[in-house]
Amino acid sequence: MVIRIVLLLILLGLHCVHLGVRPPHHDESVNGWFVDGIFNRGYYQYDPQNYHGPLYFYILTFFEKLFGRSIEVLRWPTILFGWLVTATPFLFRRWLSNRGAWIAAFFLAVSPAMVFFSRYAIHEMGFTLFCILFFYFWLRAREESMTVKNVAGLGLTLGAMACMKENFVLYVATLLIAEGCIRVYERRFKIENPKKLLLGSLAIVAIAFVIIVPVFSAFFHDANGVPNFFKAFELWSKTGENGNGHQKPFDYWLKLMSELEWMAMLGLLLVPLALKKVPAQLRLISVMSFGLWLAYSIVAYKTPWCVLSFYWGLILVAAYWLSQWMARWTDRKKGLTIALSVALVCGYGVSAYQSYDAAYANPDQDGHLYIYGQTYRDLMGPLNEIVAAGKADPSLHQSLHIQVISAFTWPLPFILGEFKSVGYYGEKNAPPVLDAPIVIMDRSMENEFAPRLQGQYDRKEVRSRQWASPMVFFKKK
Repeated sequence: MVIRIVLLLILLGLHCVHLGVRPPHHDESVNGWFVDGIFNRGYYQYDPQNYHGPLYFYILTFFEKLFGRSIEVLRWPTILFGWLVTATPFLFRRWLSNRGAWIAAFFLAVSPAMVFFSRYAIHEMGFTLFCILFFYFWLRAREESMTVKNVAGLGLTLGAMACMKENFVLYVATLLIAEGCIRVYERRFKIENPKKLLLGSLAIVAIAFVIIVPVFSAFFHDANGVPNFFKAFELWSKTGENGNGHQKPFDYWLKLMSELEWMAMLGLLLVPLALKKVPAQLRLISVMSFGLWLAYSIVAYKTPWCVLSFYWGLILVAAYWLSQWMARWTDRKKGLTIALSVALVCGYGVSAYQSYDAAYANPDQDGHLYIYGQTYRDLMGPLNEIVAAGKADPSLHQSLHIQVISAFTWPLPFILGEFKSVGYYGEKNAPPVLDAPIVIMDRSMENEFAPRLQGQYDRKEVRSRQWASPMVFFKKK
């Protein structure tokens, strides 16, 4: 037991090594920019077109307040969320068995999705944690009924989910449908103590809104915050249906799991075993996980980090069956147990290598399913020079003039966020004269705008980010 705990802690500790090796992603820089806005305004003004709840921005603000402004600090909350997600299988030990919990926890510790996205300052890891905790209290409520502890747990986690991402409604709806399907399959139509269930459900929603109202109203600074919370569902449903540039085919998640998440793929293949005589809670885990995979496959809008929203349940399913087979074969079929153990270790090794390659060795490589719209490390060379100059001489934060002409400015607004004299322009509003000490522009715009440079400049071309034109830096000699 001690060896397993030490090994798991080592694996989790490796998640935070070289946390700044990957440049800020577009979404991370936008989140950092929102945090800058909280520092300037004092609160976050919710915009329903952002689709993401305010809670994560306040968590990031808290960490920046304590530890300063940097991409590493922005990523620390996600690291902590990732550690907690990795530990969640132990909450399900009573249904998975102790061995099954350890199998799931070790896979989560080396899973490419967990390692890569826990080093990523976006909402998904926190959202996943609250989803898992909500489901845990749901399973407890099925066994213990609506106790005060279960009602409080469901209400708090529901509120936290709602304050993280609007697609919590997809998760809750899928869970309700799965519960209904299982009751039909088990011919369990009678509801035990319906009055207590109704009162408990109302209490859960009330507790959730005790969190939702202050968070979305910017702690009562924004009267439109709560109405915009409801408005976001209409906008989000259209985005999910249309894809908005992120549309993927139905089999996208099958391809992703077969290449990167073998344990989740195995869990999906083992879902039909839930039709056998299995513990009721395991049946619900199986049906709900299948339903979430199906729902996210039907929705046109697909970004790779959304795999976190459903794959954890499939991992629990796979871990359950692997632990069951190992327990059955321990005495009579030791050879099969040893073979399965070796296969598990090899599978963990493959996942660990895939995690290392994406998160540490080649975090901006093209073609990787998880590396999506990523900023290239090339871009950070000249940007780091500018940031370093500002640290050496803080007066430059106010005086250094920078002109940026680009169709895709992110992550520059976050990286250069401490410089107050940066102008961002597109093709239509670019200034007639470019005379700042530093001028940055898309290479695709160079023929049109380079003639506007006034004075002597040196040129440096670097790759910027996936799907965007390389950038050209001009500095006065």
